[in-house]
Amino acid sequence: MPSLAPKTNVLGFSNAYHLLRRTTYNITKAKILDFATKTPQQALTELFTFNNPVPLSPLNNIGETIVPTAANPTITDSQSTVNSVKYDLYWWLHSALKDPSAQHKIVYFLHILFVTDDGASFWTNFDYRELLRFHAGGSLKDLAIRVTQNARMLMFLNNNLNQNTSPNQNYARELLELFTILKGPQIAAGNYTNYTETDVQQAARVFTGFSLTSSIHLDKTARLTSLDPVTNIPIGEVKVNKHDTGTKTFSSAFSSQSITGGTTEATIKTELQNFVTMIFNQDETAKAYCRRMYRYFVGRQITSDIENDIVTPLAASLKADNYNILPALMTLLKSRHFYDEEDSITGDQTIGNIVRNPVELYLHLFSLLNLPLPSYTTNPSAIHSLMGVVANYSSNMGMPVFSPQSVNGYAAYSSSPNYDKNWITTSSLRIRYNNTIDFFINGLTYNGFTFKLNNAAFVKDSGYFSNPGNADTLVTEFLQMMFVEVPDGTRYDEFKTIFLNNLSPVNWLNEWNTYVSSGNATSVKIPIDRLVKAIIKSPEFQIL
Repeated sequence: MPSLAPKTNVLGFSNAYHLLRRTTYNITKAKILDFATKTPQQALTELFTFNNPVPLSPLNNIGETIVPTAANPTITDSQSTVNSVKYDLYWWLHSALKDPSAQHKIVYFLHILFVTDDGASFWTNFDYRELLRFHAGGSLKDLAIRVTQNARMLMFLNNNLNQNTSPNQNYARELLELFTILKGPQIAAGNYTNYTETDVQQAARVFTGFSLTSSIHLDKTARLTSLDPVTNIPIGEVKVNKHDTGTKTFSSAFSSQSITGGTTEATIKTELQNFVTMIFNQDETAKAYCRRMYRYFVGRQITSDIENDIVTPLAASLKADNYNILPALMTLLKSRHFYDEEDSITGDQTIGNIVRNPVELYLHLFSLLNLPLPSYTTNPSAIHSLMGVVANYSSNMGMPVFSPQSVNGYAAYSSSPNYDKNWITTSSLRIRYNNTIDFFINGLTYNGFTFKLNNAAFVKDSGYFSNPGNADTLVTEFLQMMFVEVPDGTRYDEFKTIFLNNLSPVNWLNEWNTYVSSGNATSVKIPIDRLVKAIIKSPEFQIL
């Protein structure tokens, strides 16, 4: 039976790799080997130690700062960088690639909980992502309060148009239906078990007056005049004269609770806090978050046993801990259930059961194979171009990064019953196979820097391969480093055949020794590249 009983012994290679695949975009064999000697508690303590990105905010193509922040309000941008560029997104992707912690994977989890899309003002896009990063180690409840006042969210769901004289229900509806408690079974007209249409209407009244002034909040410098006192991240404004000051009374789904309307900016914000507290006091809100946490980090299928023995107790602890995400996530990721150690068949349920999303596909490829990168501060233009490739092809594979196709988010995180299987379609699979590894074996040159995998030198110099001259050892260690598990039998033989391509193991040994002694990689590059291409284009590399 599934349970949250902790795994307390050291991880070993397979479990360490499993944990890293699920929690970070930055995986190296050295990190796997290091975590293999740690207990889950030790490994997660390290993964949950977050550092600021370097640099702290995006640069333009010539290395100048472009986003004023409370900490650094003066920028050096001499190019009058315009909104149409995506430097902030490229900076985020580079930061995710370089981050050895779980911070960026958690940030994207928070994004799918509180969905927006990137808008015309990349400063508000930056502010939204920084808000998520601030809460990566904090409370979902606090995030729900703050995201309501975030300029990007205010525009995305039209709450900037929500006024006492003309209420707009968009944000109120989505907060209940998609961001917090979620719909339950519809048991009557307008009654979705967890809330009713009356609750949507009353929530919209709570949100009246939370708005923004375009000339201030969409301006890269003026927005700093409106800062959240805790996060120091820009927020919208409260227009007191546009707020419905009456008492809001909710349905029996919320025990017919009434919330007093505020009449000043301070009391209107208190009203918002009281409303969010009412939602988060519901057990179903905590369960909804824990189901989504489970599907993001563990697996798509939630059986009745998992619901009762994993989701329910995890939700109780999440709620009791004021919705702070890290303690609940720590409990889940150090459980024997996460490592599939609850029966005699190890690795048959939770390990390798999630399809890699497109961003993971690229960033894991880069980090595992040690793709050379210039310093971001030295050559931001090259980094922007590389991450533009990642962003463009991820979008073509169904994952427009931070710009989901609808308010419901990404099909792979929201559409039952297939969830992550939705990453694999006829068109997306073609892009996965044709627009990934070949680019980086052939090389892409941007602003004088060539992003190219030197796989022969990587094998020789990384220290990850114990005996490269032995064909079986080399193939096995490559598969171990890239796959959930090393295939056996005829499947293993297929990779070995692709690698040798009629070359005998003895001839391979001779070719390798010649390369080591001469430094000329010509004869060994082709078979190693051939093996790497086959690995990346295999079904096995598409899973976590």
